[in-house]
Amino acid sequence: MNQILSLNSHDYMPMQIVPVIASFNDNGQIKPLYVGINNERYKIDSYWVRRSFSNQIEFNCKVIINDTLIPLILTYYLKECIWTIPFTKETT
Repeated sequence: MNQILSLNSHDYMPMQIVPVIASFNDNGQIKPLYVGINNERYKIDSYWVRRSFSNQIEFNCKVIINDTLIPLILTYYLKECIWTIPFTKETT
């Protein structure tokens, strides 16, 4: 099921809600491990926190797809407990 999220009128890029398997430690640090896109699960090879706002954390990830590292921006919304990726034709 594809879902699109647009948080407010200032958003210029619609986002797609995706399932993520992540690890949360006692200090509140989050480590994304896998992301689901189009009913496929992909391993997150590496990441770094790109931006952190009061309600969201943006991860700049490298995802393994067909033995190739692909860049992916993954955003976690703390209050809503949801993960999103930018909505593109490839993710529909």
